Amino acid sequence: MKILMKISAIIAISVFLLVSGCSSVTTDRPLSADSKPLDKEKFEGTWLFGDDALTVRFASNGVGRLAGVEWKDDQFQLAQGEMIVTEGKKNNFLSVRFQEDGVWTNEYCFFQYSFTDQGDLLLWLPNPDVFEHAIKTNALSGVVRKEQFSTSVTVTNATGVLLDFINQPERLDLFKYKEPVVLRRIAGPKK
Repeated sequence: MKILMKISAIIAISVFLLVSGCSSVTTDRPLSADSKPLDKEKFEGTWLFGDDALTVRFASNGVGRLAGVEWKDDQFQLAQGEMIVTEGKKNNFLSVRFQEDGVWTNEYCFFQYSFTDQGDLLLWLPNPDVFEHAIKTNALSGVVRKEQFSTSVTVTNATGVLLDFINQPERLDLFKYKEPVVLRRIAGPKK
């Protein structure tokens, strides 16, 4: 629930802030150390998620930056995140982390993504049950924390190991394909 609240505070503002139910899957490092600005033209701009807007731009180092404004303590506050886009064999992925009180977290959410023909962004969340099983059977290293109504899974493998695991296009159980998070582009990047 803690990760859900942390993420939903930024996800309500951003594209990467929705974790299904109260269960979550994160990793302690990005899926790739390489930060290529893959799909940069498709990502950059302003996106609508529910009633909230999120703006995405890429820094010169290839890392995507995202920001939104939230209303907290009777004032607007900037919520920020960064994403590393990773190209897979058939599918592409995002590793996303956020700032809390001006400090970057050491926890990354990861998603499989795709763009529709209309330019909308589809995100698929990892399936916590599958990743919990992978850790329990030693297919992946990590920590599983069970609470009364939720399960939090944190994968701790070296960079690339998790990517190899999720980079199996035939594994249709890894992500929640029936429940995509949809972001609608409302503006392209400003020149």
